[in-house]
Amino acid sequence: MKQVVTVLGLLIATMAPAADEAKKAALAEALTWRANGTATVQIEQWPLEKVLQSLSDQGGWEIFVEPDLQMRITTRFKDLKHPEALRRLLSDVNFALVPTPGSRSKLLVYKTSSARAVIRIIPTKRLAKQQPDKVKEKGDAKIPNELVVTLKPGSGIDIEELAKKLGAEIVGEIEGLDIYRLRFENEQLTEKARTLLEQDEGVATVDSNFGITPPDTLSPVGLSAPPLNLRSSAADEDGIVIGLIDSSVQRDGSRVGEFLLPEISMAGEAADRPDQLNHGTSMAETILRGLSASLEDTQETSVKILPVDVYGQFESTSTFAVAQGVQAAIEAGADIISLSLGSDEQNPLMQSVIQAGTREGVLFLAAAGNEPTGLPVFPAAQPEVVGVTALNLSGRDVANYANTGTFVEAAAPGAGVTVFNNQTYFGTGTSFSTAYVAGVAAGISSTQGIPIPDVRRLIATEMKPPGP
Repeated sequence: MKQVVTVLGLLIATMAPAADEAKKAALAEALTWRANGTATVQIEQWPLEKVLQSLSDQGGWEIFVEPDLQMRITTRFKDLKHPEALRRLLSDVNFALVPTPGSRSKLLVYKTSSARAVIRIIPTKRLAKQQPDKVKEKGDAKIPNELVVTLKPGSGIDIEELAKKLGAEIVGEIEGLDIYRLRFENEQLTEKARTLLEQDEGVATVDSNFGITPPDTLSPVGLSAPPLNLRSSAADEDGIVIGLIDSSVQRDGSRVGEFLLPEISMAGEAADRPDQLNHGTSMAETILRGLSASLEDTQETSVKILPVDVYGQFESTSTFAVAQGVQAAIEAGADIISLSLGSDEQNPLMQSVIQAGTREGVLFLAAAGNEPTGLPVFPAAQPEVVGVTALNLSGRDVANYANTGTFVEAAAPGAGVTVFNNQTYFGTGTSFSTAYVAGVAAGISSTQGIPIPDVRRLIATEMKPPGP
């Protein structure tokens, strides 16, 4: 485990070297962090968050700050080496550099303890990409040569004959719902087929298939993880099952193996690596932490996690694969489904699959998103789904990076630690909150015998987001 290099105590700021006043006046405010290892800064009354955003943008660090740590920074210096420049910029706080070979290093900024630095700073470049007028461009990942076709019940349509007529290949099916994924040679054939299908009375809907980017990779940190004392009891055929729709969950090297049912894969064999934690594995351990917190006297449980891998060896997945994974989890007996993904637009395919699952008594939870726009994110904003946001470390407020709104029903801790191959990994976001609430919901239902639909009402009451 890498050692955390910690700078303790308050650091006394010094004045920048004297310079000609006229040149100072002419020099615009700026924070320049150069690749040659030097930095030049002239800023006045910059908020700490703005300074850290600029450092994250230019320095390449992943930066975390202690909640409610607010101040304004004024300083001037020229061509200082990076270590000294950091000390000058952060002279009124403590900070720790956590080297992570092969990945971005972490910079923890705090007043009391590095363990409290849990709020992730979003770089200014990333924020610029998230402005409302660009969200649609960013999210428009339509797969140009694919269509998702839903047939009407009792339509009598032979999908193989229809696909052949349209010049398409059937590359996927959601069994039980008459939903098919068709692939064409090019976009022109795709759009021609769309027109014909929309005119067919036996076709219920024709949708595009959209690509979904992979979740963020977690980096190792030099911090210890709290113990997970949960124990798996003997198999119970009536036990609660949590469907985890994500990347593959790693059994070997993790703490979650004994709680896992056999994994369902929607995209072939997973690309698991012994030196890299999968997002799905971190979500599984977070589910168990929520489950553990909901248990009272005993830490023994029959609750199981059903991993559904929708990525396989690929760098991205699609809305069809996710919907297919949701349906597979339902058919395999999932009582609760955790979804750590979202879009600013509702997808008809996901909507119909979730509605079908809800009619069977399945509880859906989805992340509200890590962009604090206040705008609805789907499927979290779908009426059948519990939208979940993240709390800051104090637990009294929504984290400053987390989205919230009237569609959000629950809030939970937005930070999580995972142990994999004796290395601790740390992450923040509403995906952790969602997984945590899934664990809490399972614990409540399994120990108190409360039906899943009633668990939703209890969560909405007891885990209601803070606010007016």
